[in-house]
Amino acid sequence: MIKVENLNLHYKQKVLLKNITFTLEDNKTLAIMGKSGVGKSLLLKSFIRLFDKHYLLQASSLNIDSKEILNLNVKELNTLRSKVNLLFQDVYGSFYPLIDIGSYFNIVLKTHTTLSTKEIKEKAFYFFERLGLKNHDLLWHSFIYQLSGGMARRVQIALALLSGARYLLCDEITSSLDKKNEEKIITILKELKSEFINILYITHDLNLAKELSDEVLIMEDKTIIEQASILEFLKNPQSSYAKELIELSKNENVFRD
Repeated sequence: MIKVENLNLHYKQKVLLKNITFTLEDNKTLAIMGKSGVGKSLLLKSFIRLFDKHYLLQASSLNIDSKEILNLNVKELNTLRSKVNLLFQDVYGSFYPLIDIGSYFNIVLKTHTTLSTKEIKEKAFYFFERLGLKNHDLLWHSFIYQLSGGMARRVQIALALLSGARYLLCDEITSSLDKKNEEKIITILKELKSEFINILYITHDLNLAKELSDEVLIMEDKTIIEQASILEFLKNPQSSYAKELIELSKNENVFRD
């Protein structure tokens, strides 16, 4: 269960998030929606305290995996980050560009797991195959910038699975993909839902929320203004943004398998 109570984030004197409160039961997928600049990405970063000393993150409770995140020391926080994996919108910026994918996997996984070099490669190839990636040896020795957006995103998901992540946080991970690759990633996430305790993802796409989410959370002006099950949200939207979003989706001709 994820529990957030009265979360606030400041950068120096600037308010970035205010009075954020919500809960999410285990085995639920949550779509986080709202206009650009309302704090959606900052909310995801809060779960792994991904801020420098100029930021002030406060909360009555910020609990994930039965741990109060604000009380964790550096070692405990690093352990948590292996279980709570954040997939950034910029997939290429998530990898170090000067080393190949195999080397990057080894660096990350030897930090967070007890896997040997041989085990890392074997398990990586297993997940590559499972995620529809071919030519494993070539891929292992490739650099991230040599891959298409869809391939790079699947490599990123493979790394999350290999690290033993139990919570997946996704920041608009389909936004830069063409329709074919977008549908591949959506299919993968649907198939992987049972392997994570929770998936939280940011999207502007209501059709994606319909396919993937159990609940929807709407943010506006740096706070939460609405949270509901996807069925209740579609049936009885409360905020003006939600109503506009639903009306817009009715006028779109979007096909997904």
